[in-house]
Amino acid sequence: MSRETNLKVFAEQYIVDKKGHPTAVIIPIKNFLSMLEEIEDYREMKNLSASAEFVRLIRKGLDDVRQNKVSRWKEVWDEL
Repeated sequence: MSRETNLKVFAEQYIVDKKGHPTAVIIPIKNFLSMLEEIEDYREMKNLSASAEFVRLIRKGLDDVRQNKVSRWKEVWDEL
């Protein structure tokens, strides 16, 4: 069994109580840090989407699309 396969097999370990019910999970630190990043991204997205300015900009963008006030990505990029 390769080291990589071995790590996948034993990636999660459980701590159980006296009755054998799982009470905690031990995961590799890399997975934990990745989960923290995803939680932080979610919180930022949630806070941003709750802001009045964000809602205003989304509505303006949707109105622009409805009125065909749009440019192709390449045209905008070339202007930069």
